Amino acid sequence: MAGKVELQGVDQMLAAIRQKLGDGAKKLENSTLREGGEIFAAAQRELVAVSEIDHLHMRDDIKVSSVRSNDGDKYVAVGPGKATGWRAHFLELGTSKMPAQPFIYPSFHEQKARVTQFMASEFRKALS
Repeated sequence: MAGKVELQGVDQMLAAIRQKLGDGAKKLENSTLREGGEIFAAAQRELVAVSEIDHLHMRDDIKVSSVRSNDGDKYVAVGPGKATGWRAHFLELGTSKMPAQPFIYPSFHEQKARVTQFMASEFRKALS
């Protein structure tokens, strides 16, 4: 279910930002990743189904992780937290008794272009 947003030419852009900003580049990268993640989180909160049961709803537990790194690639994870995450796949994929009500996949594909544009814009601002 994980999605990935990649910016073309980002390596060259980040190299230029690192040269210009020095230590401030890491802060810019991390804040831009988290803000991009918040765009995805807002879309998930809007699309997720909410029951009438009085308990913690998935909508209220969708979070953006801190910036993580895997083989030099930085990323943030976006989705339900531990309290409700165990049931996210029931909504996303459905069950034998309930049709799918996907919210993660659609929100990613609806917002991917917006997040890419946002991140590129933030990086361009840093270079000007």
